[in-house]
Amino acid sequence: MHLLNHFKVTARRWAARTLWSYDAVELTESLHSLGVGEGHTLMVHSSWLPYNGFRGKPSDALDALRSTVGSAGLLVLPSMPYHNMSTREYLDRGKTFDVRRTPSMMGILSESFRRSAGVERSLSPSHPLRAWGKGRDEFLSNHEGTDEPFGVKSPFARLLERNAWILGIDVPFSSFTFTHHVEVLTSSSLPFPLYDLEPRVVPVIDHSGTKREISVRVLAKAANAARREERLVDELNTAGALRMTRIGNTRLLLVRCSEVLGAAMRLVERGDHFFKLSLTACQGSERLGGVANEDVSRK
Repeated sequence: MHLLNHFKVTARRWAARTLWSYDAVELTESLHSLGVGEGHTLMVHSSWLPYNGFRGKPSDALDALRSTVGSAGLLVLPSMPYHNMSTREYLDRGKTFDVRRTPSMMGILSESFRRSAGVERSLSPSHPLRAWGKGRDEFLSNHEGTDEPFGVKSPFARLLERNAWILGIDVPFSSFTFTHHVEVLTSSSLPFPLYDLEPRVVPVIDHSGTKREISVRVLAKAANAARREERLVDELNTAGALRMTRIGNTRLLLVRCSEVLGAAMRLVERGDHFFKLSLTACQGSERLGGVANEDVSRK
């Protein structure tokens, strides 16, 4: 078994250097071929796999993403300070979120972006975004001014206003945080609250180094238990809205924010919904104590 594993690792390393090999220029060309262009807004969720075939460092991949949208575009990455746990579990730890220094736990590409020149971070202790490019400050502004981190006054709403693209690099659709904004926009069709009734008060250190408190609302357990995101994926595939390709050993998944909302609205109007609306789902949540516990697969 040891020899077999050694052979597999050796074969993957060889393939990553040869058969799967691609560079920053080829990555940019591949994204252009999918439809992303100069001046566009692009939000990226990523997983940096060891044998993805990319010839270069994470910073080189970020340069390729910047080149894809150009100086007139906007590049956005999530920079949540936790991973493999729910928002509630993270907030329960009572940690102070320092917008300037708290690392991103969204992978090496996200953390490398956080440390890059010309990149700023929004002041949300649960779902901060980082951005580079034209309109950066306006896009990120006043994220702390709403207790809904992906609500109608958040940068997630501005993604929709900008007709932004969402790109997944070796991650599934379930990683796309923008879907929470779609849930906000369709929440009136739900028979249960989208959020817990009471917001959390979280200690933060803002851009000036001042310690303060910010209110944050957490997704309710009933909503997380009832979510059926696969229905949304099926609707997007039926409409031909999900664009997929491979470059090297890297899987790219691309969709417009407007297409995600459109697919969700069609499901709601047909009565199919991307949430299970039966009383059973709500009762199941109540049996678990009625306390929100965000699905840890959400990014």
